[in-house]
Amino acid sequence: MQNVGVGWLAATLSASPLIISLIQTASSLPALLFSYPAGVISDHSDRRKFLIGLQVFLFLVVFVLSVLTLLKLLDIGLLLFFTFLIGIGSALTTPVWQAITPEVISKDRMKEAIALNGVNFNLARAVGPALGGILLVAGGISSIFLFNAVSFLALIVGLYRWKNTPSPAKSVEFRKTAIEGLRAVRRAKPFQHLLIRTVSFTAFVSILFAFLPQLSKYEWHQNSSQYTWLWVSLGAGALAGSYLYGIWNKFLSAPKIILISCELVAVCLFLLSLASRFYLLNGIMFLTGIGWINATSTLNVLAQQHSPNELKGRFLAINVTVFQGSIALSSLLWGSLSNRLGTLPVMKIASTGMIIFCAVLAFLPMEENENVEKNSVACSDPLLQYQLNNTRKA
Repeated sequence: MQNVGVGWLAATLSASPLIISLIQTASSLPALLFSYPAGVISDHSDRRKFLIGLQVFLFLVVFVLSVLTLLKLLDIGLLLFFTFLIGIGSALTTPVWQAITPEVISKDRMKEAIALNGVNFNLARAVGPALGGILLVAGGISSIFLFNAVSFLALIVGLYRWKNTPSPAKSVEFRKTAIEGLRAVRRAKPFQHLLIRTVSFTAFVSILFAFLPQLSKYEWHQNSSQYTWLWVSLGAGALAGSYLYGIWNKFLSAPKIILISCELVAVCLFLLSLASRFYLLNGIMFLTGIGWINATSTLNVLAQQHSPNELKGRFLAINVTVFQGSIALSSLLWGSLSNRLGTLPVMKIASTGMIIFCAVLAFLPMEENENVEKNSVACSDPLLQYQLNNTRKA
């Protein structure tokens, strides 16, 4: 819902592709800066208190954003600032949120709980934009932000009522723990090969999320309802892709799934630069959702396969950092190019580059750990995959 509101508001406040793409950069850049430190911090603090503090911070940020929007005091600069603040809260929350899963679910129900979490994640991709679109039409953009602010209160209440057992403080220093993880990644060639594939996918697919509001409003001349349906179609494709992911895993290796998914998304990006009819655009977005969820799920499963158990959290935090950081920086690049060349030509350049780059990477070695089960739940969070496989081993 927040993505729908922020994206459409940015397109309303500015017609510049660069400025609009900066929304994606402001949202993803905090993960580049804070995901790894947050992963280390989660092992050195009371996770419950840390999460409550973060939810209070996010509530205040989104509430002030909703008030400024309602009073029509928000400009594009303030929107970028508040988007960056929300990104900081999300970047700090994600590693800690995933780390508490074993504390709230018994081992015998862990598999079902994580599977449900993965399904809910993809379901939210379809339901969230639809609800956001309804609120956008009925109450305006400020109603989306206000609804989001209230949702943080529900999390605060839930976390306050949860009585956890704080983990004892670690004796290892934060700096030493962080450096140990970075050195281990530098020695892990298979993990580095994975990160190269991650960048090759996210650096190109980021153009879609960076440009979608601008494309919808200024290239395809859509209204807010039609813009919402683009997100719904993407989410519906992600749901369908979650089902296909289990089937593909039985017959294809992980590198082949990544290659097929990347090429599918690349073709869809090229088609989006040519199409203009509403139903055709939604069909292309549906196919994009299938490719997106299969590529991200496979990349994240490979990340947990190539992460040593004693360094699992830090390896996966680095994977998230590279994933989100690539989106943030490449969004800025595509926005700059679009200001010079135009949005649709840059879409063609990105899709062509993705087709070529991913095809070349098919020849890069990509080791698979045969000891890890391949039938995993499709979701976009590598930490979920790690916990799921540890539960299976138990």
